[in-house]
Amino acid sequence: MATAFPGTRPLLFTVEFRRKMASLTQSQRREWLASLAPRARSGEAHATQELREVARGCRLTLVDHVERELGPFDPLHLRALLEVPRERFVHPDDIERSADDTPLPLDSVGLATVSAPHAYLLSFRLLDLGLGDSLVELGTGSGYGAALASTIVGPKGRVRSFEIDRSLAQWAIRNLADVPNVVVSQADAEITAPAWEGASKIVVTFAIEELPQEWLDAIPEGGRLVAPVGRQDQDQRLVLVTRLAGELVRTEHGAVRYVANRSAR
Repeated sequence: MATAFPGTRPLLFTVEFRRKMASLTQSQRREWLASLAPRARSGEAHATQELREVARGCRLTLVDHVERELGPFDPLHLRALLEVPRERFVHPDDIERSADDTPLPLDSVGLATVSAPHAYLLSFRLLDLGLGDSLVELGTGSGYGAALASTIVGPKGRVRSFEIDRSLAQWAIRNLADVPNVVVSQADAEITAPAWEGASKIVVTFAIEELPQEWLDAIPEGGRLVAPVGRQDQDQRLVLVTRLAGELVRTEHGAVRYVANRSAR
């Protein structure tokens, strides 16, 4: 079984605490998180601990919602959703919404977001991501998707993530500094295929109008690639490409909405 994300071992997560969280409305949960965030940022140790546990408690509702509305999901995937502290990967002003199943902005102009939690699980389910896998992620953002994947693949798996924006890549590297099976690089994802090192599973976190031939050529036998395909201002479809007996098989898995590709190519 995958271990908990570093630094998230439950301290206050008692049965009574779970019951209290279940009794709160979404607004009340947000207010609790918002009240703790400034104290945690100031370095107050107890507030930091309490924020970690309250945020984890809020994610109980998130996990239930995602499983009910879009499941079934692999228990490993749901565990990652619960354990990975999404509040670490959003802007401080958005901590109160970190347990909501909604995308949150990572910049002021809408070029980058941390996707809604369910979006990562939909892609990971199509990839059949599991323990020991080698995953390439194209579009790191603040590192939340890589953190989820790290928890799923476990210590014997690895995650290699590429981010085009230098400031985001640096943010992700800081966020994931204590996660040994993740490597983040600042690079244009469209030209990274030579660095995939034979990874059998590839996930794309931005919309691309057409899948680059370099990506398709880099999918190994039995490998899978998942990407949102389409223009940002038009219909996008979640596409799975699998190489079977040397042939690429492409299937579509519903409408999605992702930020656009930022490559200059």
